[in-house]
Amino acid sequence: MNKIQKIFLSVCLIFVISNFSTSQGIESAGNFLNLFINNKFKEAYSLFDSTVKSKINFEQFSTILPSIESNYGKLSSVIDTSSNVDSNFHVYNFGCKFEKGSINFRIVINKSNQVSGFWITPYTEKSEYKIPEYVNIAKFREIEVEFGKNEWKIKGTLTIPARVQKSPIAILIHGSGPNDRDETIGPNKPFKDIAWGLASNKIAVLRYDKRTKLYGHKMDPKNITVRDEVIEDALEAIQFVKTREDVDTNNIYLIGHSLGAMLAPAIAYEAQNIKGIILLAVPARRLEDLILNQLNYIFSIDNKITDEEKTQLEALKNQIDSLNNKTLSENTQILGMYPNYFYKLAELNPVETVKKLKIHILILQGERDYQVTMEDFEIWKKEVENYNNIKFKSLPDLNHLFMYGIEKSTPEETLKPNNVHKTLIEEINNWINAISER
Repeated sequence: MNKIQKIFLSVCLIFVISNFSTSQGIESAGNFLNLFINNKFKEAYSLFDSTVKSKINFEQFSTILPSIESNYGKLSSVIDTSSNVDSNFHVYNFGCKFEKGSINFRIVINKSNQVSGFWITPYTEKSEYKIPEYVNIAKFREIEVEFGKNEWKIKGTLTIPARVQKSPIAILIHGSGPNDRDETIGPNKPFKDIAWGLASNKIAVLRYDKRTKLYGHKMDPKNITVRDEVIEDALEAIQFVKTREDVDTNNIYLIGHSLGAMLAPAIAYEAQNIKGIILLAVPARRLEDLILNQLNYIFSIDNKITDEEKTQLEALKNQIDSLNNKTLSENTQILGMYPNYFYKLAELNPVETVKKLKIHILILQGERDYQVTMEDFEIWKKEVENYNNIKFKSLPDLNHLFMYGIEKSTPEETLKPNNVHKTLIEEINNWINAISER
């Protein structure tokens, strides 16, 4: 597997984001994909609606398949298909096997029978979830729940310990991307591991599908911010939990992972009445700088960076410089997002917000994490180590998902079945038990 493929596995490559509307069916999606795969790019491009065409021109579109084939070879077969349908849109997924690997094509069809969206993402082979050894499924039950504003109703799962009256409850806040409630990455489900692990130890957990997972087709990509992507629904989740009679509403905790950890302090500050927050792999640096470092790391895995890779890194660095100088066009995407997203995120300084919080805070970091690194952990320690309400702990041999490994962490690692390590569950459980009002 070459380094371009490694990046493809590490980051979903979103070529087009647009507003979607009602679909006409799988035939239209299949016709578009058939034209695309058979190099009939003009015919395929003509099926895009005007919004998509404003985001990607024909020349850009015509380079996508050659780029895929240069890394994956020719298409062998369609492995499976799936759809997500409601009254407003149809989203079709085509899992496709190529000579050197598999990828997924996601196609959206509107009511005018046009293609309103086209994504290319990693394809995950179906695999059975392996229950971690620290989980006892007899010790909890799960309830499907719904909460939030009418336009953005969020679906989730509430995991309740059995034979426990009013247990403490933790709310899980996702990392970057349109995550489901389990924060599924490849065959792994870290949020499910955490929910089941904590519930086995008498701590309730709420996890839910991210708004961008459920309603990404309805969101304006140029104006999306972390507030409507993450913060609003986290606040709604807190309000929902406060209405429950089967949990202890005096002991509500937020557990944020990566971007979710970055935003958890602001969420807690706004919500108030939060007992504590747990920050897993929390960045201390800007998101765009982290991603630049991640790509540099991936390019360097084989101990050499090619001229082409150097060019790509330099181009990204120049874009980031323009972003920082606020000279980047508002119509230009950087790392799949528009400048306004980064500007609004920069206004939420997690380090300074944490300094304002009087609640209990636990910061946990995997020492093998290359996405949010020990450099971030050390920045946090330097900034807030003297605050008595904050505890720090780095966990050896754990990666960004807090899963165990002994070799250098790589993007492919997330595609191997694994579970959140029991050390993480123990650290969270012991910390919550120590400060909860039982």
